[in-house]
Amino acid sequence: ALNAAVFSEHLLPVLANASSLSAEQRSRLEAIVRIEVDAPGWVSHYPVTPGVHTIGLRQGKHNLQLVAKDASGTVMDIDSAWLRGSSASSPVVSATEGNDGIKLKAAWGDVAFTWIYVSRAAHTAALGNMPEYKSGPVSVFSDLPRDTHAQRIADLCAAALPANEMLTGMKAPQGFRYELYVTGSGTVYNAVDMLLTGGEFSRNGAFTSRITGRSYVWHHVHYGPGHVLPVGLLQVCIHELHHQFIYATVPCMRYVADWWGEGLAEVAAQRGMELCDWKAAAQFRKRRLSEAAFFARAGRLPQPADLFANKSSTDVAALYTALWCIGHVFASKPEDLQAMCSMAAEYELAADMDSVLRREFESRYPNIPGMLEAARAQTASDAQGYVELGACVDERDGVMEVNSAVGRGGFALLNRPQQGAVCLEGEFRWDDMPRPQVDFVMGYTRGTVAERFVKVGLLPTRAIFFTCMEGQWATIGTLDYDTALAVTDGGKALWHRFKVTFDGVELRLETTNGRRAEFKLDVYWPLQGTYAGVGTHNGVAWFRDLATNK
Repeated sequence: ALNAAVFSEHLLPVLANASSLSAEQRSRLEAIVRIEVDAPGWVSHYPVTPGVHTIGLRQGKHNLQLVAKDASGTVMDIDSAWLRGSSASSPVVSATEGNDGIKLKAAWGDVAFTWIYVSRAAHTAALGNMPEYKSGPVSVFSDLPRDTHAQRIADLCAAALPANEMLTGMKAPQGFRYELYVTGSGTVYNAVDMLLTGGEFSRNGAFTSRITGRSYVWHHVHYGPGHVLPVGLLQVCIHELHHQFIYATVPCMRYVADWWGEGLAEVAAQRGMELCDWKAAAQFRKRRLSEAAFFARAGRLPQPADLFANKSSTDVAALYTALWCIGHVFASKPEDLQAMCSMAAEYELAADMDSVLRREFESRYPNIPGMLEAARAQTASDAQGYVELGACVDERDGVMEVNSAVGRGGFALLNRPQQGAVCLEGEFRWDDMPRPQVDFVMGYTRGTVAERFVKVGLLPTRAIFFTCMEGQWATIGTLDYDTALAVTDGGKALWHRFKVTFDGVELRLETTNGRRAEFKLDVYWPLQGTYAGVGTHNGVAWFRDLATNK
């Protein structure tokens, strides 16, 4: 219609002459594909109700658009479109049912359209009946007991939402409601992940669906009176709600590369916590700076060139630490950041938006690698915290809570590399459910490929010594005690002093009432530049006054 190329020099131009088309021809172009829906659900990423829906093409102000309409002709969704070929053959259509919904396809030779349909019934069946907790525009659905953090999550997330508008300069659609599903069951989470993504986010424990526009989080939440909301859980929830904001405000941005979308979500979560819980925000910033220093030393922090080429790290923690740094670089120039968000919304750039964003960012942020290096340089002085590995770690008023992922040992490393024999001491407190256990990690080393450490797990009546080399666990020794070390006294949890030393061959543990344990390795483990830490397995434990080699 504009006799102009689609907005990208990397795409084939799509030209049209509006005056050569009759009203009937335009109408037919806007209804190329008919999809008959017999049950409510979602097609692609927009909700549908029973009836006939059409999808076709029209020329927009800046680019060719793929337009979806409901039975009444109301436009439900606009996406930009690219035609890379043509065919005189008749269309071939198919509907294939799989783990991640029903895949719908219509193709004319090289020209193909593909969608996924998911029914609301399948969505409900995967999640089960979850009560709803409301706060402002936020709804949290949770299958956890009612004395958990669900209402607290809703309240804090609602208070954090303004950070999205402050960053992007945009507003969510009128009346838009955020929906977040928090489950303590891996079975439930994996079922909805399989339905909506085919299991793409099984290792993450959280995702926002491009189909439903809703967020799903699996977290091993410790609940009950006196237990605060873990910072890691709050950060993940605010991060995921940012994705909802973006998908609703600029739908085409659900296609963007991780360096852009996830970087924005990370800084939005940091800014959101600064609005709703400044202690949580300070702790999370301290943790990310510590992780940046830790992963940089190990050579695992992804480099800008790799991230911009979508060659991201397989180490999820290292990847999101780098994306947190990138997000802060973008947010350091708010006018440019908001201009990019506006451009994406105006052009509805969709699937090939990355090439346009990359070009624009190179002109607006000409020294991204240098800015990242400057941000990482701060970690040398600022990163005095801990590194979270395989666990959710919360630190409030001098007490560290380590909440491990279900079924896997998780721990927190003190970000103080040692240069020889290691001595770690402090105090611990067991949880009285499901099975009390604390872990002490020593001689931890991590390189670009290698990862190894020794661990002693302490239970009330047993101490177990393990080694872990590149993910392969081995039990080296077990010591059983005649009497149990007390977990509680009169219903009140007890604190126990501990001291653990490791010289590369022998590990010695000392704790309350003279209880001790000694274990030996058959070979020497080099200790230069290693770390010490604390953790637990499939549960929760608390630590305070931690120190190494004091």
